[in-house]
Amino acid sequence: MYRFEVGDLSAYSFTNGMSYYLILFASLFFFKYKKDIVGSFSKMAIRFFSAKSKVLEKISLIVFASVESLLTAHIITRSTLFNMSFGELVGTGANYFATLILAPTFIFAFSLIILANPIKQVDMYTLLLPLYLIPVKLACFFNGCCWGIEWEYGLYNHHPSHPGRQVPAQAIEILFAIIIFIILFLYKNKAKTGTIFPMYMILYGGTRFFIEFLKAGYPTVLGPFKVYHILCFICFVVGIILFFVARKFGDKFSDFFEKLYNKFDTAIAMKKALKEQLIAEENIKREADMQERLEKAKLARAKASVKYRK
Repeated sequence: MYRFEVGDLSAYSFTNGMSYYLILFASLFFFKYKKDIVGSFSKMAIRFFSAKSKVLEKISLIVFASVESLLTAHIITRSTLFNMSFGELVGTGANYFATLILAPTFIFAFSLIILANPIKQVDMYTLLLPLYLIPVKLACFFNGCCWGIEWEYGLYNHHPSHPGRQVPAQAIEILFAIIIFIILFLYKNKAKTGTIFPMYMILYGGTRFFIEFLKAGYPTVLGPFKVYHILCFICFVVGIILFFVARKFGDKFSDFFEKLYNKFDTAIAMKKALKEQLIAEENIKREADMQERLEKAKLARAKASVKYRK
């Protein structure tokens, strides 16, 4: 495979655009899970429309859940803009390891802003991370970067700058990304709260560690191991630690945010109820005043009528 181009766009530009719209489109398929964990601001808007009609309630739920999903997906794809320093560490430009770390951090922060449960949000949107890897590595495959060791069998990759045929390490990463997505998707229904992202760290760190042995071009720093081997190992170990921490404390952390936001929702509801009560009392007082004026007017007319007869 030689350098792939679409018009004047390189494979990088083409697949970067493809990855962006792929993640946006894929995020909408999580609506059935997202609708139960929308942020407090969206809940308030939904309650406002639900007071109008059930149809408006359903429409507003779809709209606000979709908007939150699209914004979060946008954050995932834009997180690659912040990983250049991490890229320099491993001798490359933007890299997926930085996205692996940064995207959940940004999702967590965004969840706090919209007053949504950040534990459940990170759990759900972790499913987008392996999907995001697919078009990114597709660009690498066509461009020949992240090339593999010499290889003479079956599918292979080739780039003019690298003589010979190489293992299609990028295609192997794509295959593992698809497998990881399927595993996580099946796992999410029985997963403990907060364990999906650690599970992803374990799966990605473990598979990427193996793939690094098939790649050429990156210098070793510790025996046969490269910087990415070390990062994969750290990712794998931290994933295991976080997994067991999440199994034990994930529900507690999640409940903390749920109670916190419920207090916020209750406070807003009480404030709204108090305001409505004050308005109702004001209306009652106004009606009473009006009734009193009417009675006085009737009494005045009656007195005037009696005086006139005399």
